[in-house]
Amino acid sequence: MKKSKFLSPARLFWGGTAAVGALMLVFNCLTPFVADDFTFAFSFRTGQPLKGIVDVLESQIHHYFTWSGRFILKALAQWFTVQPKLLFNIFNTLVYLGLALLVYLGAKGRKAEKDPMLLVLIFLSFWMVAPVFGQTNLWMCGSFNYLWASFFCFAAAVPYLLYLHAPFSCRWLCAAVFFLGLLGGWSSENTSAGLLVLIVLVIAWLLLTDKKAPLWMFTGFAGSLAGFALLILAPGNYQRQDTAPDSRGFLTILSTRFLTALNMLWEHGLALLLIFAVLYWLLWLQKPGAKQLFLPIALLLAGLGANFAMILSPVYYPRSSHGVFVFLTAACAACLAQLNTKSLHPLLGACTVCLTVVACFQVLYAGYDILSFSMMHKTREALILNQIEQGKTVIESYSIEPYTRWCAGYGLPDLRADADNWISKDMARYYGLESLYSTEVRTYPFPGRTNDAFITGLPNPSE
Repeated sequence: MKKSKFLSPARLFWGGTAAVGALMLVFNCLTPFVADDFTFAFSFRTGQPLKGIVDVLESQIHHYFTWSGRFILKALAQWFTVQPKLLFNIFNTLVYLGLALLVYLGAKGRKAEKDPMLLVLIFLSFWMVAPVFGQTNLWMCGSFNYLWASFFCFAAAVPYLLYLHAPFSCRWLCAAVFFLGLLGGWSSENTSAGLLVLIVLVIAWLLLTDKKAPLWMFTGFAGSLAGFALLILAPGNYQRQDTAPDSRGFLTILSTRFLTALNMLWEHGLALLLIFAVLYWLLWLQKPGAKQLFLPIALLLAGLGANFAMILSPVYYPRSSHGVFVFLTAACAACLAQLNTKSLHPLLGACTVCLTVVACFQVLYAGYDILSFSMMHKTREALILNQIEQGKTVIESYSIEPYTRWCAGYGLPDLRADADNWISKDMARYYGLESLYSTEVRTYPFPGRTNDAFITGLPNPSE
């Protein structure tokens, strides 16, 4: 039977990518400013509203010496706060798609035929595994710190992965890979650590098996190491650390942080680890070449490295696991991409369909939550602006409580009852007010999850 051109793998591949992109663009457009977004609209040096790139650079230079080493990502975050929100929505959607395509490329190689099912499984992993999807993929500040960080790190890693699939050489690659490494290394403390683990493993493997590695791999490693040094050695990291000393013993601190990192894998990554174990065992049974067996292991160890690098941090927020699960997803994808799936194709197809059906239900719940959260934000903002027009400078309002991990506001601070709390002060500053605070928490009906302890803010049906 002649195959339909309409349902060709290439069309399904790009059609699926476009569908995910459209959904993500809608979700991005519905996501308002949340938490730190209000803070990042102002200069860290002067406290004044940002107006352009010069203000952003001055702000981030000050921030680098007083708070954090993530200069590039936070500069991007600040610059986008003064641009039309639609611009961020488009770029953030493209980066989300780009990350999935980079994971696919690293797992499949350059010359392989399009595999729509593999790409779908990568997208499903991104959607279903992330413990706080909205914080890392929709929230503006969170997207730069986690989604974009993972994108830069994986962009730096892809040349190494492609070389394992099929060796190649290129004269201009030394400079390009150095630049990619600098971006990746200067992105996120733990995800960048995972990148370094991966690069070291690939170079060591090639030196051990082929007795040589191309020059560009060393320039890429140098760039990654330089970026990581700029990230970790930022003076602001140590000023911030000094403000919150830990009086516990060293071994107590170390063991507690280790168990925290282990718990993150147990709670959110266990499914990926089990899937990897099964897929790698099936790959092993096929008796492929040594490089084919090494590739998934290198990605797995990069993910574990990114996870346990958080031992060096006093706090392991769920959003910091973004890069960890990207590497683990890539490890599973690398196994699956190299399997001879003819006999497994019906089973894999059935699993993909079942997971897609589950994800579709999740999308409905998430969409309702994101839309409701967006509408309540717009309503609150309209009320605040209306009172500003009346000349009020001290305004009482309400905070909003979302329900699902796919909503950007889930787990993040909103307007507080204390007008001196940082989020209340920054929101007041954003709207040009002397004071803005909350007198109640409002939420919206959510099937199976409505919390009666919260005030919905909706009219009483009997009134």
